[in-house]
Amino acid sequence: MIYFEKVTPNRMMHVNQIVGSRAPLHVTAVGKLMLGLAGEDEIESYARRTNLPAYTRNTLSSLNTLADACMTDIRQGYALDNEEAEIGVGCIGVLLFEKSGNVSAGLSISAPIERRKNEWIGELRKAGEEISRHLGYRPG
Repeated sequence: MIYFEKVTPNRMMHVNQIVGSRAPLHVTAVGKLMLGLAGEDEIESYARRTNLPAYTRNTLSSLNTLADACMTDIRQGYALDNEEAEIGVGCIGVLLFEKSGNVSAGLSISAPIERRKNEWIGELRKAGEEISRHLGYRPG
């Protein structure tokens, strides 16, 4: 994953993602969605290539756990990062689709885990659907 844009809230405490920085797919909400969309064979290939290094005690470091999570995330249309990349940080992510139906990017919101709210899921999904429509995507 490469972070290419961010908005920083006007709060004293916030998550600081650096534009241009990279993160492994298996520790990010959007990354797990991308893996899930690619399918179980690609998840297995990714796991073999990377060995699924653990960044926290919550990182999904086994193939079966990661595959189950990724496929569940695709079915529900969003993913969570539950302190998998960094302790104290939680994320909600959705995919953005372009006219051809391919994924063009992801949209996520990160917050201190104790401030992340489940009601943000619906709002983020709606925002992702709206952005995808602006990119020409029409679900079939």
